[in-house]
Amino acid sequence: MNQVMQFVEPSQQFVKESIWLVKRRTKPDRKEFQKIAMATATGFAIMGFTGFFVKLIHISINNIIVGG
Repeated sequence: MNQVMQFVEPSQQFVKESIWLVKRRTKPDRKEFQKIAMATATGFAIMGFTGFFVKLIHISINNIIVGG
């Protein structure tokens, strides 16, 4: 019985906390949404430029090494 309770108790706690979180959540307002969207777009841009420049450098180095 103790082994069963050892498994059930954390599950019950998880369900209880999940229900509390769902009840507590709120929709972001316009200002908060724009802030999150801007941060995400900035991250995408930085990662895109980083990938572009790494690829650009890689192509140059590869042409020097291979000679083609």
